[in-house]
Amino acid sequence: MQEEFEHIFAILKNGNQEEVKTAKKRLEKLWHSNSRKFKKNATIALKQLKEFDVIQNPKNKEAFVSGLSLFFLVLSDEYFKELKDFVLKVICHQNGHVREQMRKTADWMYISLSSRIHPFVWPRSKKLTQEQMLEQEKAKKEFAEYLNSIELLMEGYYERSYGRVKYVSSLKPSVYKSLQLLWGDLTRAGLEKALHTSSPNILAKREETEKELLTLIQKAKSNITLEEILEIIYEETDPEDFNDIVRTFDMGSSYELQNAIELINDAWNYFPHRVLNGLSPAEVASQNKKTELLN
Repeated sequence: MQEEFEHIFAILKNGNQEEVKTAKKRLEKLWHSNSRKFKKNATIALKQLKEFDVIQNPKNKEAFVSGLSLFFLVLSDEYFKELKDFVLKVICHQNGHVREQMRKTADWMYISLSSRIHPFVWPRSKKLTQEQMLEQEKAKKEFAEYLNSIELLMEGYYERSYGRVKYVSSLKPSVYKSLQLLWGDLTRAGLEKALHTSSPNILAKREETEKELLTLIQKAKSNITLEEILEIIYEETDPEDFNDIVRTFDMGSSYELQNAIELINDAWNYFPHRVLNGLSPAEVASQNKKTELLN
């Protein structure tokens, strides 16, 4: 398959429009017919990245970047840095069509990051394996470095006239606009919130609340577990979810029920909620307070 890949890349770099179209279809056919073999030989694309600068025709540059799409899908997890460096170079190309195609192909890197930062587990309360946690931390570091690199490039390409434009979509075609759009692609759905680290005070409060909840569960002889409480809080969609937790600790004493309500309220305020992009209400309130001080 490597020889066929080399032949396809040669066409993408030098062929006419019809030849390029046929070569792209051949790539898709190879992927669908034998994805395992495709993955095994996909690293050939890493060598091809060095050939970008020798391509003369902008249309072939665009075709070459488009042809890399399936390889980005396969390689983004393991070879993130190499692909990132290529993206950051091509997104600054003088040709707008080349830049836009690079942005589309680079979307596989967002998918790689999001799937590793938020790995799928079931049930949702299940803890990540050691391997998943290591990969999660690696992905977070890669994500932070990627965003930082884009922001540094944006500073270099910024022009004073851009300050008068309210929306990115209204900017004239430029490297700066392409960088802004790429940054927007990466931060959609609030993925950058995953880089947030809770303050020591928040973490200490969570630890204290966990211990008190475990004591309450034991005292009330409740069937609910700590993990189930935290999952209900994280997945909450209705105010009644709070009351569902409270009901499990009704032992017939108004005094003990009030103590349980106060403890559950602490858990509700200090543990993450999906609807808050993984933050707790206490963290959101803290961020809002900082924003008010800056304004």
